[in-house]
Amino acid sequence: MPWKRLLWLAGVVLLAWSLWLWPARRNYYGKRDLVERRPDLPYVVGVADPKRQLDLYLPRGVAAGFPVVVFVHGGYWSPLDRRWLQPLLGAFGNVGVALARHGVAAAILSYRQYPLIQRGDDSLDDLAAAVRFVRDSCPGWGCDARRLFVVGHSAGGHLASLLALDGRILRRAGVDADAIAGFVSIDGLFDLGASLASFKPEQAAIVRQLFGPDDASLAAHSTVSFARARHPRLLFVDSTGDEKMCRDAFHAMRARMAEVGSPATFVELPGLGHNEAMLRVGTDDDPVLPTLLGFIR
Repeated sequence: MPWKRLLWLAGVVLLAWSLWLWPARRNYYGKRDLVERRPDLPYVVGVADPKRQLDLYLPRGVAAGFPVVVFVHGGYWSPLDRRWLQPLLGAFGNVGVALARHGVAAAILSYRQYPLIQRGDDSLDDLAAAVRFVRDSCPGWGCDARRLFVVGHSAGGHLASLLALDGRILRRAGVDADAIAGFVSIDGLFDLGASLASFKPEQAAIVRQLFGPDDASLAAHSTVSFARARHPRLLFVDSTGDEKMCRDAFHAMRARMAEVGSPATFVELPGLGHNEAMLRVGTDDDPVLPTLLGFIR
């Protein structure tokens, strides 16, 4: 019937309009020309794998010596990508543009995930290789290698915090974690064993494949296992609107780090949902970017 077709057409138009006005999309496509972009930089010599590439965002009109962020996206440790949501939603390019517009270079990474790999250590080694590449390339980009930060969201928050506290991972790539200016975990998970009950069965199976299969192996890949008083600068960020398992992980990690005398900083933001935290980066009312910039500067 004609009215049903009209309703369908109106729904399509409304959806298209909503996507066009989506905060991350506006902050990427509307502002990306204000910064310098260098896409598809391989961070492993001699490897042409798109999963081991990064998109670099550099500030314009800023004197050399600015900081640089290595950003690790999430996605339950399984296939997502630095650009998977970019055509429709602008993520995660909006993170790179927002940081570069505030004088901070950003390397937005891809890395191998399940099922391309069967071991989580391969993802961690990709991240370590990317950190080394960014550190070594900084002089040619104008950024200061001594002001290098690693920031991860969700599963990326777990991986970034593990890089910070399990120094063996970065050492395999010839990098000292203590030489990194700081690490940030946003909406991360820190005790894989404790989180399993909150996962869907297929997600739990992936976690056990990558970081298990037994409880001891899960603990060896859990940030909480490495809690101690002395470590690189660390910032943990979560929100009151995040998923329950992430909020529980944040509070448990905060309690554990306080117990061991850690100086790590914990910031709990009001209201943001799990994915909203990244999709709103760069908007006028975004609370995540000011929190990051406060830690970086």
